[in-house]
This record gives sequence, C-alpha cells and structure tokens, in this order.
Amino acid sequence: MKIAQVLPDLQKIYDAKPAKDINSLGDLISVFLNIVFYAAGFLAFYYLVWGALSYIMAQGNKESLAKARARITWAIIGLMVVFLAFFIARFAGEIFPPSPDRGGLPF
Repeated sequence: MKIAQVLPDLQKIYDAKPAKDINSLGDLISVFLNIVFYAAGFLAFYYLVWGALSYIMAQGNKESLAKARARITWAIIGLMVVFLAFFIARFAGEIFPPSPDRGGLPF
C-alpha cells in the first residue's frame, strides 16, 4: 500500500519507507531500544529544563541554587550517557548485523 501526499501543484509524493516489520526477537529488541532511548533523552532534557527553571527561581537562596546546579549537572551527564549508549548500540548493530550479507564496520 502506497500513501501519497498531493502538493499544491498537483504532484504526488509517495511514502517509500514502509513501517518496520517485527519478524524476529532482534527486531523487537531494536524497536524497544529505540523507544527507551527516546524516552530517556526526553526525560533527561526535561530534568535539565527543570533544573534551569529551579536555578532561575532560587532567588539567591544558596541551598536552592546548589540543588538546581546539581540537577543541571546530573541532567547533562544523563544526556551524555543516553547519547553514548545510543551510538554504542548503533555501532554494535553495524558490527553484528542481523544477516551475513548486510553490515560490516561502519567506517
């Protein structure tokens, strides 16, 4: 099934990328890991924004400033861990492909 979008000048753009089929346990894990990575990235970014707003609202209170600064620091560390884990998972997926005719080293 092809889905098309009609542009104002009446040209059609077809969606050539179908939804990913889940045929094996590896495909299921891949879909699950993508959801986990996006959720973790969103939560770390949310925590960063929360820390920034707490820092702004601290109004010079040293204890509140220290808590907000720690929250920002841990949010940045969390974002770095999520991105590093995402790229390591992608790298491992390229090194250990699901089929022998696909994959190899990514560089």
